[in-house]
Amino acid sequence: MYRLFTISLYLAAAMAACQPAADTGLIEIRDFGDNPGNLRGYYYTPENMPGGAPLVVVLHGCTQDAAGIAHLSGWNQLAEDNGFAVLYPQQKRTNNLKNCFNWFVPEDISRGSGEARSIRQMAAHLARELELDSNRVFVTGISAGGAMAAVMLAAYPEGFRAGAVMSGIPYAAADGLSAGLQAMKGKAALPAEEWESRVRRQNAGYAAPYPPLAIFHGTDDPIVSSVNADELAEQWLSLYDLDPVAPAEVKTMNGTALVKRTTYQDSAGATVLLRYDLDGLGHAIAVDPGEGPMQGGAEGDFSKDVDFFSSYWAARFFGLIPDN
Repeated sequence: MYRLFTISLYLAAAMAACQPAADTGLIEIRDFGDNPGNLRGYYYTPENMPGGAPLVVVLHGCTQDAAGIAHLSGWNQLAEDNGFAVLYPQQKRTNNLKNCFNWFVPEDISRGSGEARSIRQMAAHLARELELDSNRVFVTGISAGGAMAAVMLAAYPEGFRAGAVMSGIPYAAADGLSAGLQAMKGKAALPAEEWESRVRRQNAGYAAPYPPLAIFHGTDDPIVSSVNADELAEQWLSLYDLDPVAPAEVKTMNGTALVKRTTYQDSAGATVLLRYDLDGLGHAIAVDPGEGPMQGGAEGDFSKDVDFFSSYWAARFFGLIPDN
């Protein structure tokens, strides 16, 4: 326990995200499994949610809680508008002093153990209890939560249709404090084949395609280097045997050169990786407060108004919002 507290003191300071917010109508989920990661969880359902609705799992960053990420990210309003449920796993201070998910602790990122297993249990339990579509479960997160979203896609690929990692880190980039700090600085560069191997070792018998991924990262991120977006893209593209220097499309978004989207497609023409590089974002959730159809989220600590609502674009990638 001393080791975990020591790690958290350093990593939390570096991977700080948003501060807790006021109540956002969340309901605590209880008795969802043996919970080896000792986590809590909360969920949100819109009024008149249809049967067989999808589920989005949203993972907070350090110093944050479920209500904080719900308030800033705008996922609850997206759920209201588009008819899906949202699950917010929450870290406990007894696990990590600054409420970071332990993305750098091997037992917490391995299939069948620790925090990864607890998050998977929550999602499966909620899908059963609310009669959701277990084939349309998605995961996203910011900072330490982004790193943990990559964990969930790697450790439980059969459990998620797609994912979105915001300001995160590749799967299995660290196995402790020193390696975690180096990874955050962009020093965990590995050959694509090694990144792929670290994922595949979790699922030796898994033969299906891995879930498609969207990556959102600030080009000027001072806390989690954007090199991590490069490495995560290489990790995922290697799983699909695609060349990272040969995208299907590169374009600017929303009429501004500040947001660049790079699209990669498999041999069948399906998009398996989207990468959003955002100039001027820093280490934050990209939001665009307002009432427009592509606007939402709230500005705050580590949530920045850059006229780009990242949760909306993640939901579009998940297929929860129809293309215009």
